[in-house]
Amino acid sequence: MTRTLIPSITLLLILCPQVALAWLRPRYEDATVVERSELIVVAHLKEGSIQKVFHGNNGASWEYHATLVITKVLKGKCEKQEIPLVIHYGLSVFDQSEEKDSPQNGFRIIDTGGSERGHIPVKDAGADNLWFLRKRSGIFGREPGTGNYGIVDPEDLQPLELKPYFLCYLSDNPEAAVKEYIRKNPETAERGKRYLNHLEVQRILKMEDPEKRYDALLPFFLNRTTWDMKEEAGEGIATCGKAAGERLKDVFTDPTHHNLRPLIFHLWRDMGYRPIASFLIDLLIQNDRFWAGQDLKKGWWSDQSDPELTRRRQDMYGEIYGAVYTLRSFGDPKAKDALETTRKRWAAVDFENKQIVEECDAALRELAAK
Repeated sequence: MTRTLIPSITLLLILCPQVALAWLRPRYEDATVVERSELIVVAHLKEGSIQKVFHGNNGASWEYHATLVITKVLKGKCEKQEIPLVIHYGLSVFDQSEEKDSPQNGFRIIDTGGSERGHIPVKDAGADNLWFLRKRSGIFGREPGTGNYGIVDPEDLQPLELKPYFLCYLSDNPEAAVKEYIRKNPETAERGKRYLNHLEVQRILKMEDPEKRYDALLPFFLNRTTWDMKEEAGEGIATCGKAAGERLKDVFTDPTHHNLRPLIFHLWRDMGYRPIASFLIDLLIQNDRFWAGQDLKKGWWSDQSDPELTRRRQDMYGEIYGAVYTLRSFGDPKAKDALETTRKRWAAVDFENKQIVEECDAALRELAAK
């Protein structure tokens, strides 16, 4: 649900500037990697073929060119035993024999672009592994291309021992094949189960009765079941409209599911569930009473002298922001007093982030325009 995720990411970037400087690399599901790959091969890098090629931007970015030696083709067509390969910017090649104190030889390919940097789980790219290849272009390899095959994401290179697992997605009945594989290989159950859950959610989304659809989707939503970084169960719940709106309040108020509150704000907004407005107005009033008793000294957001209090403040801050932007989308004049009180409170707080004030201002302007 793209609309649902954007405000959460924006809040994260504003409140955590160190994350804003990192590369928020997408993560891709196994089935997606198999489907999008034009050529899947068992192959290895040819020794002595790796070259670091700088882009025309004063050396600020680069890619690696190499020769890939193909042992077996699993998907697509390739008559050649050796093909030129592009390792796009964000993935870096290291010769382990040249690393100080390294007990190993061979080539490691490391994700140096993502915020969670580290080795791709392949011990040696100079030995046979699974390569998921596409023809891409652009500095990051994010655009379609017509040149040489290459890899872009960490998921594009996988250990050879996972070959039977990935072949499941190329079978005539991938669902049955994955079920059987994880039955025999429980250590792979987590990644295979994600695919099976995705298929089940897709079946549920076809249910016509919104109440039955909500009931069937709720367990997946509570477990934060996602697919390709999308809250597909939440997206389905948003289509249930009134059947979901009021019942989500029970989830919201359940402390067990406290972590779902940001998503529930977005769902109420996206489904336009205006009957929840009075609940959100009360939430702002209750929150304001809490903040009235807080001594917010400079640096309160990251103060670790009382970690539990700091976490509670951060959670309640997020609730205020969620309630305000949801009420803004409703345009309910009954929210005017609560919005003005909230704005006054946060305009006086010593905090560099003014997003609550700005959202209140926008909501009040829109109410006045009516």
